[in-house]
Amino acid sequence: MSDNIISPNDADLLIHRFVTERIPIVAWFVSADKSVRIKVTGFVSSSTRAGGLHIASELLPEDSPPTPAFMIFAAVTGSLCEYADDSQVPANLPLGSGLRLTMPNGDSLTILEIRNEKP
Repeated sequence: MSDNIISPNDADLLIHRFVTERIPIVAWFVSADKSVRIKVTGFVSSSTRAGGLHIASELLPEDSPPTPAFMIFAAVTGSLCEYADDSQVPANLPLGSGLRLTMPNGDSLTILEIRNEKP
């Protein structure tokens, strides 16, 4: 994705689409020193400047028990944003377009759309 740098505003629009359209995703986090690697299949459940970027394994009603697996990124502001659209991903892969956020501290979060799945 390194040839596909996009503006933070464009990244915000893509994240907004993931949230509002409830698009199934795979999120892959790698810490800067590569000592932590996390993969969550689920949804981008919310994204606000105050609350951060939330990725959850399930979308549950607000009055239900806590989500079984989730990741919260409190500060993604200042990230390098890269995007690959569906046409850049081989058609035989189950994953489609993707967004990679490389945070100022070197941590990386990649969000990949799962093709042909409905929530």
